[in-house]
Amino acid sequence: MKPRIVTIKDVAKRAGVSAATVSNVLSGDKLVRASSREKVLSAVSELNYRINPAASYLRRGRSRIIAAVVPSLENPFFTAIIAVVERLCRQDGYELIVSSSGEDPGVEATRIDALLNWKPAGFIILPCTANLPARDRIEAAKIPFVIADRTPNGPPCDLVEIDNVAAGAAAARHLLLLGHRRIAVCAPVLEVGNIRERIAGAVQAVAEAGAEPPIEVPTGMGSIVEPLPDGSEQALAQVTAVLALTNLSTLQTLAALTRAGRSVPAEVSLVGFDDYPWMAVARPSITAVRQPVGAIGGSIWSRLQDRIGGVDDPPLHRKHPTELILRESTAPLSPGGRPGLAD
Repeated sequence: MKPRIVTIKDVAKRAGVSAATVSNVLSGDKLVRASSREKVLSAVSELNYRINPAASYLRRGRSRIIAAVVPSLENPFFTAIIAVVERLCRQDGYELIVSSSGEDPGVEATRIDALLNWKPAGFIILPCTANLPARDRIEAAKIPFVIADRTPNGPPCDLVEIDNVAAGAAAARHLLLLGHRRIAVCAPVLEVGNIRERIAGAVQAVAEAGAEPPIEVPTGMGSIVEPLPDGSEQALAQVTAVLALTNLSTLQTLAALTRAGRSVPAEVSLVGFDDYPWMAVARPSITAVRQPVGAIGGSIWSRLQDRIGGVDDPPLHRKHPTELILRESTAPLSPGGRPGLAD
């Protein structure tokens, strides 16, 4: 038989007080005499009572829970954003519940439906695609929400992201200034909205320089030890510079170039994305686009706080600038048309 769940009434009976007194002790909403408080805490310990937060929040009519859904907890960019938000939530007396969609829209909708049962004070969503069918259910529940990183379809909403077009353009211009004209842009999936914006920025910069459009190379969602999808490694062999548009594609590109025996930057220059610590200590160190993780997380929480507090102004679209960190993986193209280290 399953063990019987201890209820607040059991605690009240053991302590010899009312259920309301137990609730006041555990919630801290009202002052309770020290003697009664000690009896309640002793009963809680003896009975191993565990608070049901969902039921507690429903009874009290207010929630201190924030729900978040991200595409993947294995992607360090998403976990870095969530770490910032979690710290800010805790400072303001909220608890953050995080769920991963595994880059699957169906799973994303299921996770959001499950989190709605908690009646959270607010939602933070990093969608896995531009389609967000569960958005209607969040709005119907009148729960404020903020979208981050990827722009969803539908009417405007509060959105926090980087200036993806400017980021792609800045990275491409750096390669162009070094003399590169045969450039590839790489990402695991090229159809994602923010990736298309980064590619658009690179295309714009290349067009301004009068060069041929960059080659678009999908790297797939496999691990770095797996070969790239059909044709992708052959495409990389045709260029002198690569702009990898995610942290995963940066690693995948490095692995593919190593398999092909192409040296960075002696034979091909590489710009990565997200600027993780390993990029600074790799040899060669990796030139990378740095996203302002702290500022992004701060903007997400600040805007959600506004909405929770009743602010009813028009949707805010906040675009954060990025920074291009120059390191050893990019070098000028030699006069003979091959990359070469600067003197």
